[in-house]
Amino acid sequence: MRFFAPSLLATFLAFLGPVSAFEGVNYKVTKAVPLGIPDRWDYVVFDPILDRVYVSHGEVVTVVDGNSGAITGTITVGGVTHGIASVHGLGKGYTDDGKSGVAVAFDLKTLKVLNRIKVEEDADGIVYDPRSGHVLVITGDSGKVAVIDPKTDTVVATIDGGGGLEFGVLDGKGKFYVDGEKNNDIVRMELATNKADAHWPLTGCNTPHARNRSRTYAAVRILRQQDDGRR
Repeated sequence: MRFFAPSLLATFLAFLGPVSAFEGVNYKVTKAVPLGIPDRWDYVVFDPILDRVYVSHGEVVTVVDGNSGAITGTITVGGVTHGIASVHGLGKGYTDDGKSGVAVAFDLKTLKVLNRIKVEEDADGIVYDPRSGHVLVITGDSGKVAVIDPKTDTVVATIDGGGGLEFGVLDGKGKFYVDGEKNNDIVRMELATNKADAHWPLTGCNTPHARNRSRTYAAVRILRQQDDGRR
């Protein structure tokens, strides 16, 4: 995900349930939180268990209280941060330094960096898979996904997506769907074997990432429904 936002503003909306339950509801801005510099922005990730919002910008991840909007801490990584994911059972979180090509483990309580784990170049999106217990680090330009065991903070497998990647979603059944930015496709990965097992072209969607995400996710939902129908 690569995009820029105004340098001193992040807006947070409270999502309290499925979208279908809120049809016809008018959302409004309830809080504007000045985060300060650096002004290069990327992922905003909500942790519903800790009621935290993580915002990656520049070399830091700013941690915001999801209720009050107060800034409660920062994770200083160095380089350029992107994705964030939490592994609550181990009391650890993960972000990255895409410039150095490393995943960064941090303590959820103290926010102190615990480990720097070497992955491929351009570490970017991060997703925790509760089913396998692994942390998935999408290394965009390399076209690969590093599979990390958070118990040991080691890379246990690398999944080749066949071209530059952006972000991904889990289906909760062992599949990981990643948008292929370079090849304009959706890549399905089987997490039991850590292999890419299908590719679907996104006709008319060039370099799918932040600006094309709604279309990409719509395609993911359709493909997942098709998968379910064949099982």
